[in-house]
Parts: sequence; C-alpha cells; structure tokens
Amino acid sequence: METATAMVPAKSEAFSEIEKAKAEGCNLLLPSQDIVGLSEFHKPVVERVLLSTNPADGDVYEHDNAKEGPAKKWRPTKQGLMKLSVCAGVIWSVTESRRIDNGADRNYCAYRAVGGLRKADGQPVFFSADYDIDLEVIEEELREQYEKKALAKDKEGKPFHPTKEKQKEYVDYCVKRDLLQKRKNKLKLCEAGAMNRVLRSLLGIKQAYTAQELKKPFVMVRIVFRPDFSDKEVRQQFINAQIKAMTGVYGPDAISQTLNPEAEPIDVTPINDDDNGKDPTPTPEPEPVADVAPDPEPVAEQDPNNADLDFENMDAADQGATLERMAKRKNWDIEGYLNRSKKSAAKDLSAEKRKEIFKFLCKKEG
Repeated sequence: METATAMVPAKSEAFSEIEKAKAEGCNLLLPSQDIVGLSEFHKPVVERVLLSTNPADGDVYEHDNAKEGPAKKWRPTKQGLMKLSVCAGVIWSVTESRRIDNGADRNYCAYRAVGGLRKADGQPVFFSADYDIDLEVIEEELREQYEKKALAKDKEGKPFHPTKEKQKEYVDYCVKRDLLQKRKNKLKLCEAGAMNRVLRSLLGIKQAYTAQELKKPFVMVRIVFRPDFSDKEVRQQFINAQIKAMTGVYGPDAISQTLNPEAEPIDVTPINDDDNGKDPTPTPEPEPVADVAPDPEPVAEQDPNNADLDFENMDAADQGATLERMAKRKNWDIEGYLNRSKKSAAKDLSAEKRKEIFKFLCKKEG
C-alpha cells in the first residue's frame, strides 16, 4: 500500500510535465491520453528529444520543393525517426523490417517496417507498414511539376524561359537532378517512409513539419519497470535473476565462487623451478592440505588417444591456459601455487611440473 501511494506523486509529476509541454507547444507523442492500471513496480517517465532543422545534420529532408519560408515543410529522415523511436521506446523487429521487393527493377523499391511499443504489463504491441517508390511515376510527377514552373514570369510579366527550347532545357535539367537524387537514395527513402508510417500509427507523428514546429521538442511519456530495491526480497529476486542470466551465458562454473562463498581453495605445496627447468632440493613446508598431493605419483603410460597425450602435444602457452581453466573449474588455487613458485603464469613452469599438475587436476573432483 505504501508503494502504491508513492507512485501517485510520480504519475502526477508525469501529467504535470505533459501539461507543461502542451503549454509550450511541444510535439506530443502520446499513443494514449490516460495512464491507468499501473502496478507499484511501474513508473511513467517523460522524455524529450529535439530534431535539428538543418538538413545537413541529417535529421530532416525537404517534403516538397517549396521556397524557404514559414510554409515550407520537412520530413524526418531515418536518423530523425530513430531518435524519436528511442525516445518513445519503440521496438523494431530486425528480422521483419526489410526490403520486400526482389530488386530486379531498378525503378522500383518497396520496404516493410515492423515496430511496436511495450505496454505497462510488458506485452509488446506491433504495427506493420509498407512503403514503395516507383521512379517512373515520380518522373512523370516531376516533369508535370516543372513544366508548370517553366511558364512562370517575373514581376514585370516577362517569362523566365521565353522559348520552348529554354523551357524544355529547364524541365529536363530539374527532372534529371531530382530523379538522380531519389534513385540514389531510394532504399533509404522507402525505409524512412515505412518507419514513418509505423510511428504515425503508434505515436501520432505527422508526415511533415514546418521549421517552426521542429524547433519545439518531441515529448513522449513511456512506462518503465522500476521495482523498489529497498525491499530485501525484491533485491534477492533481482540477484537470483542475474545469477540465472550469468549461468545461461557462461555456465555454472562462472558463478561457483558466488554460490559457495565459504568454500576454501585447496592448495598443494609449491616447488620452485631453477633456470634450467630442473627442480632444486625442496625446502621444508607445512603438511599439505587434505586431498592434495604436492608431488603427484607417476602415472602409468597412457593410451595414445587419451587426454594426457593431447596435453603433451600442446605448446607451453596452451598447456598453461589449460591448467588455469581446469584449476578454476575444479576450484583449485593455482594463483597461490604460482606465487609461491615465483612464477607469473602456469606456462612458465617446467614441462614436467605442468604435466604433474595436469594429472593431479584430472584426478581431482570438481
């Protein structure tokens, strides 16, 4: 009950932010107007993102060929749409969002975008939208558009292009210029168009914005999972979940020390190696810990197909790495042994000593 009561100020704070954004004329990305039914583990969060009105920054591109001014509109690019989707917490399907035509026709391109939002109960809701570009149709539209512009006149009533040859030259140049740009970026345009349609369905994003509208930030309220970590039981459940995640990725040995914090490493009495790789006369040492043989007994000759032969065929570096992995897996303190032997790594031990430790670790129970 206390937790639920604590969530009321958080919801009130979110609604206050929404009202403030409305008063400022911000672009609200609200899939729903009411936030009800939240559990004590969820909290509404208000986020803001601002798109650059400079096309050179890559957030927007021209919606049409209108002259610069208050009425000129701009469309969000893929980069701008990704900023908005991150702000809103949109989940994009990396497998279903893809080009859907076969690419055989250089004048045609189609793209499908699939994205969704995660509801307060954790369930994602996805929307799908397709967008295509036919450059032959676009060429006809551009030609018709520039043919009308070619007949334009100046303030004195004189035509900018007095002859039909000049008009045709102007139209051909503009159509070729615009068509080349669209052909070069047809996949990006299709991708951005499909994503724009998905986001418009999810968040109510408009197709195009004026520069004045883009100067205002986009505001989104989304729901985040935020449990009360001051509760000991919640903390323990969170730790257990992290341990399970580590086990799934790295295996149970990765957290053996965490699961057995009181387990003490089993050690063997170290024997220093001289510069020639021969064992000098050992100095008296305390009795070794139980279940450890400081000088493992020689083992009978192994079958050529067993692990001993594979180990002997390794070079010093691979043998050292193998010993360190086995020691960690079987909970044996190899670092302490190396420190007492004045060696920095297992590969620095003599070949005979590496072999003895390997046989000892093979026999040792993990």
